[in-house]
Amino acid sequence: MSRAAAIVLAVVSWYAGVAAAQPDDARALLAKYVAWRGGPRFEALQSVHERGQVRIGEVDGTYERWLGRDGRLRENLSLGPLQEAEAVTASSNWTTNASGQLEELGDHGQEDRRAIALAFADLGRPERGFSCQLAGTEQVDGRSWTIVRLTFGGADTYDLLLDAATGELLGERITQDRATRFVRYGDWREISGIRMAFEQQVTRSNPGGDENRRVMAVDVNPVLDAALFAPPPPRQSWAFARGRRSTGWLPFEFFNNDQIFVQATVNGHPTTLVLDSGADITILDKATALSLGAQLSGALPVAGSGGQSTMQLAPHLDVQIGALALHDITAGVIDLSTLAAQLEHPLPMILGKEVFNQLIVDIDFQHHRIAFHQRGPDAIPSGAVRVPLGRHGENRTVPVSIEGRQAVDFDFDLGSNSPLMVYPSYRDSAQLLAGRRQSRGLSAGVGGLFRPAVATLKSVSIGGLSVANVPADFPDPADSSLNSDRMGGNIGLPVFSRFRLLTDYARDAIWLVAEPGALAQSFSRNRAGIIAQPAGDRLKVLMVAPGSPAEQGGWKEGMEIVAIDGRKIDASYRKSDLSHWAAQPAGTRVSLQLADKSTKDLVLADYY
Repeated sequence: MSRAAAIVLAVVSWYAGVAAAQPDDARALLAKYVAWRGGPRFEALQSVHERGQVRIGEVDGTYERWLGRDGRLRENLSLGPLQEAEAVTASSNWTTNASGQLEELGDHGQEDRRAIALAFADLGRPERGFSCQLAGTEQVDGRSWTIVRLTFGGADTYDLLLDAATGELLGERITQDRATRFVRYGDWREISGIRMAFEQQVTRSNPGGDENRRVMAVDVNPVLDAALFAPPPPRQSWAFARGRRSTGWLPFEFFNNDQIFVQATVNGHPTTLVLDSGADITILDKATALSLGAQLSGALPVAGSGGQSTMQLAPHLDVQIGALALHDITAGVIDLSTLAAQLEHPLPMILGKEVFNQLIVDIDFQHHRIAFHQRGPDAIPSGAVRVPLGRHGENRTVPVSIEGRQAVDFDFDLGSNSPLMVYPSYRDSAQLLAGRRQSRGLSAGVGGLFRPAVATLKSVSIGGLSVANVPADFPDPADSSLNSDRMGGNIGLPVFSRFRLLTDYARDAIWLVAEPGALAQSFSRNRAGIIAQPAGDRLKVLMVAPGSPAEQGGWKEGMEIVAIDGRKIDASYRKSDLSHWAAQPAGTRVSLQLADKSTKDLVLADYY
């Protein structure tokens, strides 16, 4: 959560991205700001230690932060059962996740370093690598504020709202990776001749996630002990049964050929969990958490592909998968019922990257079996192709080439049942939809449903291994978390299921073993254009895809289907072959009976 919180001190931080214009005027106003903060004393500031109270969502907690002019940052955050820490130096960065595991910060570390470099207002040094310009004025609280926009040469922007006469700072509007937050400062006080803001309010462009910080104490120029920035000893949160280094092969349900469901126990209670490498935190369905008697607290904001939601926290969970025990896991608790209904499968638990961080996860899709191994050279089969893993915030990434283009990083996400999601920035820069036949789909994520454009890509390659005719989602810029100018998109389980896959996060790699038969298999796709949800003895039409056979046949949202080719819909529909009726080959004629006893025929076709 400390990475989602703004890393803004009472000492101002900046981060930006536009070409310089009117630099003399902008720098003159920045000089007024430096003078307003304390002039030579502010410029001589070397370090700050700050302690205070924080409220994120509906959770109250405390924080402590150290910042050094030499490029070091350390923050401890305590939000009920959630205890996190992070540190950044000129050469390294680390963080702890919700379950106490040690991770690298990825590109958040670079963001922090830039913020640190500008926090101490070394604005007269061109070697700092930023440029600035005036960007108009804004009226706030009946006053006019001049905007100074700073940049480091990228797409991100950092606006300072300053009083043109005095240099007073109202706040900062920061846009990083297409997400914007506004940090407003108040209750300025002088500490050793330097103005410090004792109130910091953060509002975000996405609903939820707002944060309030109240500084209780500030020390200027404290000595920063090097031990503050050293990572804690790695915490091993797993154990195998005595004498074992692996679970051996365990069966899994490959539901709809795009979700991995594994039998497990949670705090001794049998349950089923879905494996999701893209989940930053393990998630429990709220009804499941209550049935387990889990102790719940708080209500933190969370962003998902379907929009914004909130989650409570459930600490001290023990998860057993075969011979593997995962200890003391802190899970987020969310109502997953809507997502479960859209997936057409119960969804009591999503096991996130806690299991990926410290073990090799070996998935044999063709035989529907999985194994968890302790790391060692014998865990990787001969002939496996190594694909490097990068980092995008809390996510891991893989390089992906689309139709022979230069490879770009995509988020690696085994929890996604979309073969490929292409984010708006890369979609537009690569002109991927230009002249391509397309329609609209309906997808589910944390936060609800969204309707991305859909189209087919001729080929997608990972590590030199290619799959053909890949259906892809193209979410709109407004689709919450699915909007980045640093990533090409998100690559999901239907692509990786063409291989035997091994993940090895500790060595920043995944390994792929080609399965020729699987590589040649076509991807499942909806050829009717009807997206419907089971509801007892019928299917309720949620969406009719543009340009599809259903749209051409006059189908409308809200219609109800009670039988398909004479077979009635019943409680077994979700797990029967009948549920795949819309994915039959193009040219197949399907007879659909409606609730009003009328019958409509559809001829299936590839419409995107």
